[in-house]
Amino acid sequence: MSPGSSRRPRLSVVVRWVAVGAIVVCLCWTVRGQDWSAARPVLTLRALPYLAASGALNVLALGCAMLSWRSIMAEVGHPLPRLQAARIYFFGMTAKYLPGQFWVAITQARLAKRAGVPSRASIAVFLLNVPVILLTGLLVGALAGPGVLGGWGWLLLAPAALLAVVLLRPEVVGRTAAVVARLVRQKPPAVTTGGRTRAAVCWLLACRLVSGLHLWLLVLALGAPAMRSLPLSIGAFSLAAVSGMLVVFLPDGAVVRELLTAGILVQVLPVTAAAAAAIASRAICLGSELLLMAVLLGNAALVRNREAPARQGV
Repeated sequence: MSPGSSRRPRLSVVVRWVAVGAIVVCLCWTVRGQDWSAARPVLTLRALPYLAASGALNVLALGCAMLSWRSIMAEVGHPLPRLQAARIYFFGMTAKYLPGQFWVAITQARLAKRAGVPSRASIAVFLLNVPVILLTGLLVGALAGPGVLGGWGWLLLAPAALLAVVLLRPEVVGRTAAVVARLVRQKPPAVTTGGRTRAAVCWLLACRLVSGLHLWLLVLALGAPAMRSLPLSIGAFSLAAVSGMLVVFLPDGAVVRELLTAGILVQVLPVTAAAAAAIASRAICLGSELLLMAVLLGNAALVRNREAPARQGV
């Protein structure tokens, strides 16, 4: 390895941390001198039911996301049992805390290979999944459009036309993925009828709506008006999730996702309360993911313990 090539990764790490530091400084500058008493309700016992329900909704949303991924895996000719798909999907998603979405694709490909799925198929699933994630995220994000873009909020409805095309002609996604595969010098994915892609879109739309509800409950705990904050919360979380995916140099869109969420929620909450809701949302999401992984690890250990006597008997 040449000295120049070893310097490049170090430089990218420095740039990444400088970017994070600059964002954090800007955030601190924004909230300086603010009255943080508005954020207190989320730390009281009264907020516990909201926090518990928020966590449960986020677990449900994660399940919908996994079923969407599983549908696309079946689309490329590799249907997986739900439990096996859940292990591959959720353990693979831990790589999203590394900068760059490609780490998720690589990790899931390695896990899926143990289940007999070729790496090429896993990469194809990733390529097929990206446009579905972006389109559904922007469509549901349109709920916050008027508050974010004012009179230009209707622009966020543009993905609705594209999603309609996908639902009517799901093979379009496969053709798009084939073009992308050729651009990155990969073999185009072999896609079946396209019906599973349609199911994946529906599961991911459900994921967007349910995950937005988890943020809405946090906003309610902080005293926001229920009806006005409902579409805003769902749209804000959807847009924040898309931004987290696009900002590839930060792990899971760290800080940027919170900034966008809080920036939208200031329409119904004080600045400090909006920031508290964004931070609480991140904590709920992380806790939900850890809980799911703990359950899956426990299940895997239980299966191994059951199979051990049978192997010893042989």
